[in-house]
Amino acid sequence: MADIISYMEWRGDLTFLERPFNEVDNLILTEFAYLDMGDIVPGPGQQGSIAVKDVYPLYMDMGYDQSCLPNDPRKLVCTAASTRRFGEIRLSRYVNDIDRERHLQFSAVTCFLPGGGVFVDFRGTDHSLVGWREDFNTSFMHETPGQSQAVQYLNAVLESIAGPVMVGGHSKGGNLAVYASAFCREEFRDRITVVYSNDGPGFNTKITETPEYQAVLPKVQLIVPESSIISIIMDNKHASRIVRCSSSNWLNQHNPYYWQANYNGFELAEGQSASSRFLDSALDQWLSSLSDEEKVQFVNAVFDSMEASGAATLEDLRLDKISTYNAIIKAAREMDPELQKSVLETLKKLGKVSKDIAWNDAKKAFERFRENHSRSH
Repeated sequence: MADIISYMEWRGDLTFLERPFNEVDNLILTEFAYLDMGDIVPGPGQQGSIAVKDVYPLYMDMGYDQSCLPNDPRKLVCTAASTRRFGEIRLSRYVNDIDRERHLQFSAVTCFLPGGGVFVDFRGTDHSLVGWREDFNTSFMHETPGQSQAVQYLNAVLESIAGPVMVGGHSKGGNLAVYASAFCREEFRDRITVVYSNDGPGFNTKITETPEYQAVLPKVQLIVPESSIISIIMDNKHASRIVRCSSSNWLNQHNPYYWQANYNGFELAEGQSASSRFLDSALDQWLSSLSDEEKVQFVNAVFDSMEASGAATLEDLRLDKISTYNAIIKAAREMDPELQKSVLETLKKLGKVSKDIAWNDAKKAFERFRENHSRSH
C-alpha cells in the first residue's frame, strides 16, 4: 500500500503546471500547518514569504521537536522540501495562538503555489488539552474562539490578495476551514473555489441551519477515512470521498500517514465501515439526548479536572494515567445521576467499537465510581 510520502516521491518531480493540484496535494499542505514555524515564517502584517525548501533546515536548526504528535510533520516536510512540486511553495502569514483562559488553540498559514494558486491552511487539534476542549465546545457553542479567529484570518488574506483561493485543514482545521468559508465577508465568498475538510468534525444545528453554511456546502470536499471517529462528530453527513487506510486502529485512521494514495488521488474504500456507522449513531443519540447546559456541565467537569491534575497535553495524561482516572472520577462527581448513566453508556459503546485499552480503562474507572457511589447512597 502507498501513502502520502510515496505519493510525494512519485509526483515530486512534476510541478503543478504539469500535473494540476489534486486532493492528495491538499492533505499534504494541511500537514504543513502542524509544523512549528515561529521565527521562521512571516506572520500577519509582516512582509515576505519563505519557500518550503528553506523552512525545513531552519526548523531543524532551531531544534523543534514535535514527535509527540501522531502525525509528526517533520518527515513529510523533509520529503516535500526536496521536491520540485512542493519545495517551491511559499509560506506566509503564519500564526500560532494558544490561550488556556479563552479555551483557544488556533494556528494557520497561507501557502502560495508556484505558477499561481493560494491555499489557506488551518491547523487541526494539536496535543494540547485546550485544543481538545475547544473541539468539545463546538457541540454547544455558536462560535468558538478558534472559529472566530479563522473568520478574521480568512478575511484578512482575501482582503490582501486578488484572485481565487482554496481553503483547507485536517481534523479541527477542516472544521475551521468550512466555518471560515461560510462566515467570511459575503463579497469574498465567491472567490473561494473549494473547501477541503480532511476528517474534520461537523457542526451543531445552530450552524448547519444558517444560510451561510448552506451556501458554502456545495464547495466543501469532506474527505474521511473508512473507519473515522472524528468526522462523524455532530452533523457531518456529506462525505465526498471515503479513503482506504492501512491500519484499522481508530486513532491511526485519523492520522494522514495511514491514508492510501495512488498517482492521481486517494485509494477509495467501498464505504464507511460498520463500526464507524455504529459509533456515528451512538454519538448522535448521546449528543441529541443532552441539553446545551448538560454539554457545558460535562465538558467543563472533565477538562477542569484534567487541567487541575497539572496536565496540559495528551502526553501528560498518557504518562500519568492515575491522575487521568482521578480526573474522570472527579468529573463524574460533578454530574447528576442521569448524565453519569449517559456517559457510562457512551464509554461502553466507544470501547466496544474501538477495542482500545484507553476507552476500556476509562469505562472501568467510571463503572467503579458508579458502584461505589451507589453503595454510599
